[in-house]
Amino acid sequence: MDIFTIRQKLRTMRLSDIPLRVTFYARVSTDSDEQLNSLDNQIGYYRDYITRNPAWTFIDGYIDEGLSGMTTRKRDNFQRMVQDAKDDKFDLILTKEITRFARNTLDMLVTIRRLKELGISVRFEKEGI
Repeated sequence: MDIFTIRQKLRTMRLSDIPLRVTFYARVSTDSDEQLNSLDNQIGYYRDYITRNPAWTFIDGYIDEGLSGMTTRKRDNFQRMVQDAKDDKFDLILTKEITRFARNTLDMLVTIRRLKELGISVRFEKEGI
């Protein structure tokens, strides 16, 4: 289901009630134990959150660890996620916060626009957008 159809349905339904194929993106920038624990928490949270929702179909997430958010070019799983979006493998990407997705504003905006053109929604949980 594309982003435009989702927006129409959101006028009368909650996002959690719309049948969607949902994935997540998680990233930490270092290999420290604290960061890896944070990554495990992100992964566990999104797997549980998506699979608990009966209207959603869980699509395995995309995870980059020990990689900076300053550029998306070197994040293999981020690039694979964008390619899978082109291949219509999911409808919605959940991520913890904007900075987990990308710290570089230009990279983030270009990627969000590309995903929007493909009909893919992205939800940043911390910011609620």
